[in-house]
Amino acid sequence: MDYSQIYDFIASAGGVTNIEKKYILYYDETNNPRTFKLTDDGFNVNEHEFFILGGIGFEADKSASGDDIDELFSKFLLQGNTTEVKFKHIRQNAQDFLSLLSKPRVTALIEWLHEKQYSIHYSYVDNFYYTIVDIVDSMDESWFGGLDLNRELKNRLYSLIKEDQDWFVCLLIEIDYPNIKNHKKFVEKIVDWIWSLNIDDDFYLEYLRQSLKSYRDEKLVFLENNEDRVAICDYSAFYTNLIVTYPNADHILDHELFVEEILNTYPIELSGHKSINYKFVDSKDERLVQVSDLIVGVLRYWMAFLESVSIQNLSGILNGVSESQKVKLKKFQEILLHSLNISTGFKHGVGSNAFELKISFFLEYDFL
Repeated sequence: MDYSQIYDFIASAGGVTNIEKKYILYYDETNNPRTFKLTDDGFNVNEHEFFILGGIGFEADKSASGDDIDELFSKFLLQGNTTEVKFKHIRQNAQDFLSLLSKPRVTALIEWLHEKQYSIHYSYVDNFYYTIVDIVDSMDESWFGGLDLNRELKNRLYSLIKEDQDWFVCLLIEIDYPNIKNHKKFVEKIVDWIWSLNIDDDFYLEYLRQSLKSYRDEKLVFLENNEDRVAICDYSAFYTNLIVTYPNADHILDHELFVEEILNTYPIELSGHKSINYKFVDSKDERLVQVSDLIVGVLRYWMAFLESVSIQNLSGILNGVSESQKVKLKKFQEILLHSLNISTGFKHGVGSNAFELKISFFLEYDFL
């Protein structure tokens, strides 16, 4: 399958830096439900847990040596019969991000990445946000002000939905979203719902409401001819997006059989590149894929922490952590910033402006 148009968009509008450099990128994933869909009771998995795909990455001539990896694994002090290092081994029953930082094996991982100046890369997907954005994207009016208007309309709608989530999810179930048969009914319910809430003359929500009115007798184009109640049929597109972003890189991924079948059926092709180098391996045979499992595990806890707090409360929480935690948070922050200096594409997300703002706040926070 030819991904040339997608690559051209990433390279231009996407603004990814150093996109043509040669990298060696290792991947693992977390929170992959294979399919994200509605059931009679809600979603099939926790809609607030993000899918994350990522891991450790190197410029082609700066990969970790075997001795470097031995050094890290020796610090974990695992039992001799451990055949594969997994996130559960370093998590040590931590229940949240801040307590995770107190675990000595997590500390060893962060200090190793920081000292060696290795990069991490990741892509996250807020499944719930991804589910509702087609409402906005289906309206021509959402693009009249360019990408900024489009994203802010999505952001405001998503924030409003989260405040009245039970009602909204029941509506989605009722209409077999995203395969709507009665568009007029759906549009009228959304318009009336927004009107019933105190939106305080919010320009974006009022713009959205007024724009939606014109779709009472039209169809929201992205919300028809889909499978009933299936919001994300598979996650292969998020794999291909990362691979296509860096066409000169070697991409080494942990086995994901369903995605592998799709990529085998529709191999990635890109104009100007004879071949795109990606392969799936058994993590037991590749320790840097195991390291990637540890990294995405830490990222999962970090994002769960950011998702659980408001931007208004985030500063107070970070102010209140212990001095030892601040040192670790600073190192973790510097790893993230160093990685972005290598390439801005080492961070990719499908999420709301509000969540992206919390990431930016964390990255800019003065821990020391």
